[in-house]
Amino acid sequence: MEKQQKLLNRKIVSEIIPAKKFYRAEEYHQQYLAKGGRFGFRQSTEKGCNDPIRCYG
Repeated sequence: MEKQQKLLNRKIVSEIIPAKKFYRAEEYHQQYLAKGGRFGFRQSTEKGCNDPIRCYG
């Protein structure tokens, strides 16, 4: 990130503020990837996948 800051000639910052309201997702969305996602295949070593589960967005 230091390289990008030098290119922009300014600091890169993010404002962290308290959440105003939180909506919990429906139960079928909880642990979605661990439950198998859209196709019902859990992430496991049996499938040859050893990558950790990552969530985006």
